[in-house]
Amino acid sequence: MPCVALASQCLPAAEKVEAASISQWAVRTADWLLDRLAAHSGPWRLHVFCVAAAESSVTPARCRYVQQAVANILAKKQRRLRRSCNETYAGPLASDEWLLQVGMRTATEGYLSALPPLSWPGWRRCVSRFPGGRVDVPADRRAPSRAFAKLAEVELRLARQLMASESCVDLGSSPGSWAYWALKRGATVVAVDRSPLRTDLMREPRLTFIRGDAFRYRPTETVDWLLCDVIAFPAKTIARVERWLSEGWCRWFCVTIKFRGQADYDQLEPLKAGLSSAGHDFYLRRLTANKNEVMLFGRTSADGRTAGGL
Repeated sequence: MPCVALASQCLPAAEKVEAASISQWAVRTADWLLDRLAAHSGPWRLHVFCVAAAESSVTPARCRYVQQAVANILAKKQRRLRRSCNETYAGPLASDEWLLQVGMRTATEGYLSALPPLSWPGWRRCVSRFPGGRVDVPADRRAPSRAFAKLAEVELRLARQLMASESCVDLGSSPGSWAYWALKRGATVVAVDRSPLRTDLMREPRLTFIRGDAFRYRPTETVDWLLCDVIAFPAKTIARVERWLSEGWCRWFCVTIKFRGQADYDQLEPLKAGLSSAGHDFYLRRLTANKNEVMLFGRTSADGRTAGGL
């Protein structure tokens, strides 16, 4: 199963298309999807979005106009397909659901990509079910920092929240944004850092603070979640998460791998190979909330269930 970490979205088997106007985009897109969905009776999604490019002249508004124009064409030509279009639900794709994408690179040039239902399992580490691979998390002014958005975004991508019955270890926790989010969900947290968390979090009865080196901490029993957003060299973070997974110290994991520059990106390939050979159900992805970093998240092989989808 391929895994692309540094792209917002992938368009498998992309076909280049040129269109001079919104109406041309709509007509060509409608004809293209009608051809692919002619015999399909189940649900499907259409995502029209901007493909990042330095010279791009396309706007999100133009994408919305194209998508609405396609919907209008289908309402006239093929009402059955118009009714089965999944326009609002952002949860995991159904087993019989198509994902059709229109990536607009400029106002007049872009790509079409169709992913049939049987192909989704093999592409789920590359193709996001969110338009353009973008997930925007609402602000939370009570959080110690904006870093909480990474963990909140992982929940959305997994279609699974941290739960009140679960236990978490948060390595490098200070000032406490990830601990804050886990506590907000009702989970219990062991926070490990050389510096204390924000004062109100330190008073939380479901939080245990351990002052020390996050990379030397070992749990006394298996916990539900390993959380780690610590600032460290990629090799050090990777080695630590590999130890946690090999020792079976957690069931789920969410770890930020932070880079100093592009030269560090090469360290992701052996990580992906090792996780795959060990049978862990993982995702490795640059999230909307990430900067020069990627998020490793998923479920360990010991649990035996899948971790959802991007």
